[in-house]
Amino acid sequence: MSVLNKKRLYSLLAALLVCSASSSAWARPNMWWDHFESATPNQTECVKQAETILNAEKVGQLTSDADSVRAWSEKSTAVAECIQFGDKLIVAVIVSSDDPVAGNTVFNALRAALMKK
Repeated sequence: MSVLNKKRLYSLLAALLVCSASSSAWARPNMWWDHFESATPNQTECVKQAETILNAEKVGQLTSDADSVRAWSEKSTAVAECIQFGDKLIVAVIVSSDDPVAGNTVFNALRAALMKK
């Protein structure tokens, strides 16, 4: 088989693979992320606040440790990390959701409650 025919065959196989994949396999979730100074200097309080918000927004199953809280469901994932940097407590938030309205609502709730004003 000549090099030109091999290239055509590979191109055809790649095209078939792309066409046969379902549209959901190529779907991208909506994502929001930010980091900011915490409204509270206490890491434990920061994690508790984030946990309360994620419970109120009914994101899904929750798990937390000393510096972060994570929530997930079939359609959404949210993480809030409360990280000590010297004398400042920084919060890193990331939310991913198949539902842009729900994801944006969770992100804005976390940011509004946890960000230093």
